[in-house]
Order: sequence, then structure tokens, then C-alpha cells
Amino acid sequence: MAQHPFMDRPAWKMLIGGAFVSGSGSTSLPVTNPATGEVLGEAPAAGQADVDAAVTAARDAYRSWRWIQPEKRAAMLFEIAERIRRHHDELVDLETWENGKPRVQSARDVTNAERTFRFYAGATDKFYGQAVLDAPGEMRKIVYEPYGVVAVIIPWNWPPMHTADFGALALATGNTVVLKPAPETPLSSLRIAELAADVLPPGVLNVIPGGVDTGVQLVAHPGIDFIAFTGSDRTGEKILAAAATRILPTMMELGGKNASIIFPDADLDKAVQGMVRSAFFNSGQACSGSERVLVHQDVYKAFLERFTSAVAGLVVGDGFDERSIVGPMVSRRQQEKVREALERATAEGACIPAQAPLPTEGRYTGGFWIPPTVVTEAAPDATIMTEEVFGPVAGILPFSDEDEAVRIANAVDYGLTAGVWTRDLGTAHRMASRIEAGVVAVNRVNTGELGLPFGGYKRSGVGRKKDFTEAMRSFSRVKAIQMNFED
Repeated sequence: MAQHPFMDRPAWKMLIGGAFVSGSGSTSLPVTNPATGEVLGEAPAAGQADVDAAVTAARDAYRSWRWIQPEKRAAMLFEIAERIRRHHDELVDLETWENGKPRVQSARDVTNAERTFRFYAGATDKFYGQAVLDAPGEMRKIVYEPYGVVAVIIPWNWPPMHTADFGALALATGNTVVLKPAPETPLSSLRIAELAADVLPPGVLNVIPGGVDTGVQLVAHPGIDFIAFTGSDRTGEKILAAAATRILPTMMELGGKNASIIFPDADLDKAVQGMVRSAFFNSGQACSGSERVLVHQDVYKAFLERFTSAVAGLVVGDGFDERSIVGPMVSRRQQEKVREALERATAEGACIPAQAPLPTEGRYTGGFWIPPTVVTEAAPDATIMTEEVFGPVAGILPFSDEDEAVRIANAVDYGLTAGVWTRDLGTAHRMASRIEAGVVAVNRVNTGELGLPFGGYKRSGVGRKKDFTEAMRSFSRVKAIQMNFED
């Protein structure tokens, strides 16, 4: 087992204005190993003075950062990507300790963080405005300018990747950043900040861990020009309400209650494999995962038999155990939330035909475990089928035809991702067009590929990330310029 991240290193500090500081707050953030419940150590929690200092540093840095030549910004982002690559194993262990997920999944996150910095580094000097008229004596053009200081608030489910998603994008477009990681998983973001600190000019990137109070102070700060948030739709509501008082632009990546639809001509073995991965990857703590699996009545029994067998065979365990496929919930609070959702589902008449076994070793008795669970016999409008669980729970529903599948899939408040499993090209096209979701995957699991816009409909959010055009424009203000040279 890896040595935990608080051994043989100085205390963790926040990054403000190019310096690592302990912060002014009187509280700290306990960082817990989700597999055991053991408190590993603590990270600093930012207070109001730290928020003020970070925003001031970002505003000061913005005055020069926005005018740095794009190719120079690109070189800095490439260097950060390279440092993430060189420290890959360390960052993987760090995320597994603080998040609990299997190490192979942490490795994917860290690789994605590196790739994201490279992606936006490559985009930095290729993001142009356009001339709409260039004639003798007159010019009209469109330019894209950075907003200024971007507040980035990220969740705990993919901390390295989320740090890169909004962080690299904001920096590539000439903005400066004040980033608040989730209180459960601040270490990945702080370590990336350490790797980036001497690459970027002071104040361009600031990282201030904290809880709800820190987030409220950051969002309300008058020095913020743009807010980028990933998290629950209910928290997103509050951030949007705060942003509305100042007419601030935002990017919101919020929740999902995603449906994957299995037609009778689908390859059932591949569909089962895909749904197990989609529903239980990252312990089900994925806004893009399939919490609802809609199966045509002709193959419902066959699919359910294979799916329950596969779920019952999942290995749940410590993220540092190579056999583990599913890890614990990130926190006791998240564990209780999922447990309550399952209790409510059974009280409302749902059945649980299969669960995976949990670890039995004594040192894991304090861990935040929830067994991968299959739920059946719930009505399409039951709570378990309409509200996001954000845990290792898959609800299976039968349907009779395309129209019914579309009604069930779209009858929720969310529209982030969806899946369609069929061999028929016409069915695939029709369903992809009719489903209300920002991303539709056909005969595969959605993986949020770089280069494709990622975001949702309805309460799943506003704006798109991960691509070039939509994301870069989202983090930029558009300006129209009219020039007359005749005089």
C-alpha cells in the first residue's frame, strides 16, 4: 500500500498571489480515507481575508496576463501538463487516498488532467476573432476577450480532472483563476497548484480550499467576473441566484438522472458490460453515469439476469487493492444520502434483486461503503427513478416501444447524458434526436471525450466544456468593432 500523503511532507498550504500560505481562517479541513474512515490529516480552510487576498491577487495579475502573447500562455500550460505527467503516480496515490476510488480509476483522472492542459494549451494560439468586412476606408471585426477573474468551484468526484477542466480553459482564454476545491478532496488541487506555481506569473492561479462559507464568500465577491461551477443542481440554483444580483455570466455543470435505452436487437452482453461500467464506475459518483436503464420488454428478463449476475460479482474494496472495481463513497454524508435513497425506494415498493458484497476485514468497518445495487419494480415517476442518487445504484425499467422509452427518458428534470443500444441505424438516429440530453452515446458508454462539447439540458446546467469552439467562447466576451478610415 502507498504511503499516505501526510507523511514526510510539510503542512498543506493554499496558493495566493504566487505564495503558499497557511491562511487566516481559524478552522481546517480534515481529510479522510473513505475506505477506513481514518482521518489522514488536514488542509487549510480559507476565511474571508483569504478570499479577498486571492481575488485581489487575481485582479492584479489579470492586468498583464490578458496581454501575454497566446503562444507564451500555451508554453506555460504545456509545461504544467508535463509536470502532471512526471508526477503521475504521486497524483494517482493522492487522489486514491482522499477520494477512495480504485487506483486504476485515479490514473485515468490524472491522465485526463494532463491531456486537458495539453488540449487547451494547443488551443490557446488558435482561438481567433474574425473580420466581417475589410474594405477600403472601413473595417468591421469580431474579437473575443477574457472576462477577467474566474471563480472556479469544483466537486470531489474527479478532483484532478475538474481542476484542469475549468482551470486550464480559463487560463487559455486569458482569464485569471481563483479555484476552490471540495472540502472532502482538496489535496489533488493543492498538489497541482504546487506543480504550477513557478510556471505561471504570481496571482494567475490561486487555490483556496474551504467549505460552504468559502464558496459563498467567493461567489459574492465584487472582484469576480465569471463563475464556473460543477456540482449539484440545488447548489447551482444558489450560485445562479447570487450571480443574478450582479448579472454575472456563469458556466454550470450540474446533475444528471441519465437513461440508457436497450432495444431488443442490441448486443446484450456488450450492453450489460457497458451498463455495469456506466452505473458503477467511480462508485456511481458520476453525473454522466446511467442511473436508469430502460430495457425493452422482449429482452428485459434476459438482460436483468445477466446484469444482476454481473453486479453481484463486482469486487468492492480499498482503492489500493488491485482487485477492487468499486470503492467507497467519498464521505459519511454521501454514504448516508445513498442509504436513505435506497430505504425510501423499498418503502415505496421497489425491489432489490442484487447487491455486491462489501469488504469484511475489520479495518474497513469504519469505511463509507454502499454496495452496488440493482433496483427493479419502481414506477418511472418514483423518487429513485427521478432524483439523482449519485451512488452505485442502477434502476431497471421495462418499456414497450420507442415512444414509451422517450417519454420515460425525458420525464425528469435533468438532461445531461443518455445512451442508446441498438444495431438499427434508423433507431439510433431517431432516438438520438428525440432524447433531451446534451450528450448521447450509441452502443458505447459516454466518456466525456476531449474535443466534444460536454454539458446538459434543463437542470443539468448551462454552457459547455471539453471542446474548442463552445468552451473557449463561453469563457470569453465577444466584442464587435467598427472602424472608419476615410477621414
